[in-house]
Amino acid sequence: MTSLTLHLAAAAPAAPPLWRILTEVGYFAGLALASGFFLALAFLVPAYARGGGAERSVRSLAVPIAVVVAVAGYLQYAARIARTTLGYSFSESLSPARFGAYLALPREKGAWISSAVMSTIQLAAFLVVALLIAATIRMSGGVLAIASRIGLVLTVVTAMLPSATTAISSLDAGAKTVLTATHILACIVWLGGVFVLGAAGLLARSTGLDGAGAFERMWARFSVWAMGAVVAIATSGLWLAWVHVGSFAQFVTTPYGRYLLIKLVLVATMIGAGVYNVRVLIPAIARARLAGEDDTVVRLALYHFPKVVAAEAVAGVGVLLIVPFLSGSARKQADGAAAGPFDWETFGIGALLVALLVGACVAAVRVGAPRAAAVS
Repeated sequence: MTSLTLHLAAAAPAAPPLWRILTEVGYFAGLALASGFFLALAFLVPAYARGGGAERSVRSLAVPIAVVVAVAGYLQYAARIARTTLGYSFSESLSPARFGAYLALPREKGAWISSAVMSTIQLAAFLVVALLIAATIRMSGGVLAIASRIGLVLTVVTAMLPSATTAISSLDAGAKTVLTATHILACIVWLGGVFVLGAAGLLARSTGLDGAGAFERMWARFSVWAMGAVVAIATSGLWLAWVHVGSFAQFVTTPYGRYLLIKLVLVATMIGAGVYNVRVLIPAIARARLAGEDDTVVRLALYHFPKVVAAEAVAGVGVLLIVPFLSGSARKQADGAAAGPFDWETFGIGALLVALLVGACVAAVRVGAPRAAAVS
């Protein structure tokens, strides 16, 4: 065995326990499902389809999503107790009797509030979100739209709470907090929309032409949110990759790099599916609708589209499964130098990248629309 092999073996971190993988996946899945549910009801369902089959299909997911959100929040709270120095196992941490000892832990250095207190606040927020999701079953019209907007904001706040634990003391610390939070938020909004609209689309197959027309508009509206999420993920993700990976070689020579590479492939697959939806399927549905080909509209919107999104959702689940393995950094595992601090030059490069990505997305939409109209 070569010295290089020995070095890589020594650098490989231990795989996280199964309970940590499942609780972390469930945590992000719960946030994603909540955001996707509220996003669909607040902004994606067209006004003329309120109370129709498409909205009912989304609302039929309320109970299972509420259960997932509540359970995921509780299990993540127990997992955080199990990761402390208290010495409790995960099964022991599930007992409310352990909460007191957890809350008594001192505040961490550099934090304005202890992570235990913030985690407890987040658990309460998870339960409120779950209750609001369940309550939408009895809502309709304007009340439902307002409650969904409130729910989306509350879900965003819930997801951001852990990022607010540490006080920001420098530009570098602020950039890390903001960009990490942006990355997480963009991911849950994108994945949540895919999960919820994909599931609702499968449930809406019996709604016929009316449901197909509503889902055509919902997919078109969601594509705008998805493109915004992709811009945010690409920008924040490039910075996070630079922080944790020091060279292209570290993508294949370190465990962190290899897991990150798999995640990037899965994200690229999701982007590819999204591009196919925006550039091919949505224009095809619009052309069929304008041509009066009702059977084609129903087939594409309620049968073919959900299949493509299901494949996109599978890739999204893969992304969530990779996240628990992204601990540490490739730089540390390769005994390399740490990344330099965030400065105004880095900010300028990031701002330019954002401008270019936004410009590319806007151009894609503007070029695709006339092309679809010309063919129809």
